[in-house]
Amino acid sequence: MIPALLDLVFPPACAACGAGLAASAGEPWCPDCGGAVDPPDPCCARCGLPGPEGPCQACLADPPALDGLRAAAAFGGPLADAVHAFKYRDRPALARPLGRWLAARVAPPPGALLVAVPLARGRRVARGYDQAALLAGWVGRATGLPVLRGALRRVRETPPQVGRSRAERAANVAGAFAAGAGVRGREIALVDDVVTTGATAEACARALKAAGAARVTLLALGRAG
Repeated sequence: MIPALLDLVFPPACAACGAGLAASAGEPWCPDCGGAVDPPDPCCARCGLPGPEGPCQACLADPPALDGLRAAAAFGGPLADAVHAFKYRDRPALARPLGRWLAARVAPPPGALLVAVPLARGRRVARGYDQAALLAGWVGRATGLPVLRGALRRVRETPPQVGRSRAERAANVAGAFAAGAGVRGREIALVDDVVTTGATAEACARALKAAGAARVTLLALGRAG
């Protein structure tokens, strides 16, 4: 009943440009915007570094904690417009179409527990919601997989990653997360909006593996270049 009620309150519209969509539309985009959403650039399937699909030589030489990285599209164009509206223009309702689209484009591993990459407390308070947690909720509704809330938490605040180099991003989030015992022995599907260097996902995966998680895969709406 929840999706039907939401359709009444929030008639389906393109997540990028706002054009009206048919109630039966299976994607969150109008035809023009949907045609401009590009597949992600080739990258290592494990760490997300640009290049041939992996595992890359770096992952073979020094395997990361993250076991896989899957993005629904390249970050740019209509997807970037939708994500910016979702995160910065007070549009939490976009979690529903974007989360369902993510679940359809990038299937989580079978039997996985969904865990959102936690937002820093200061940004969550300022924004009024955690966009990754909302996405994870709708991915769970679309797939029937359970969302393990509170399984991953930030143990220290970190400045935004935007504008930082790869090395600076890794240092910024190193040791910033901790996980609970509920992940022990389980397959975890991390959910986030955008992945750039993968530093945040790697820090989360390290925390989850330290708590006993068997495997950790990241699911993201977009993959930045």
